[in-house]
Amino acid sequence: MNTTRIKFQKVGLAIYFSHLDLQKVMQRALKKSGLPVWYSKGFNPHIYMTFTLPLSLGQESLCESFDFRLNEELTEAEILKAMEGTLPQGIILTGAGAPDYEAKEIKYALYKITLYGDREALKKAMADYEAAEKVTVIKQSKKTSKEVNLKSEIRNLQLTGEEEDSVTFTALFPAGIDYNLNPALLVEYFRNNYGIDANATDYLRQNLLNEKLEILQ
Repeated sequence: MNTTRIKFQKVGLAIYFSHLDLQKVMQRALKKSGLPVWYSKGFNPHIYMTFTLPLSLGQESLCESFDFRLNEELTEAEILKAMEGTLPQGIILTGAGAPDYEAKEIKYALYKITLYGDREALKKAMADYEAAEKVTVIKQSKKTSKEVNLKSEIRNLQLTGEEEDSVTFTALFPAGIDYNLNPALLVEYFRNNYGIDANATDYLRQNLLNEKLEILQ
């Protein structure tokens, strides 16, 4: 068996696929592809898949991937050729091959975020956040809630563009199998304190990085 990683982008209408939906989409695609996929044994055989870092609903990404197993060794070209025409709009394959890093190496995700509204109000919200020594929000999980200081968690926030009705910035957010910080928490802070419409926000995950802030390809 050969562990294989498929890399893909999730953009456009595909942002409305939940993680469970995405798993089903990829299962169907692999079955339709005719690839020699390895199935688990037992009463209910299934394709064993592991997503590197599941993406939140409503967010785009250029750096998604999942691992599965093949019964034969195939080239990247052979895998991608077999997968042609098996995926819905917005799921774009960008590579296939042996895993080049382990999920535990992921420590940060670089996001590009666009907020919509009055430009001056948006810029004031960004400036106030940058000037603050501490910005506290509640991070909610299924079982617990925890107070976190966004200023100590989010790194390298940079304003990268502005239009009459929007501002765009990039920032590094903690990410990985041990700890994640959803960028929606920062947007919720802007909504609660500056009246910014949290629903009118574009999120794009651009890269995953390790502890040394090196991009994981």
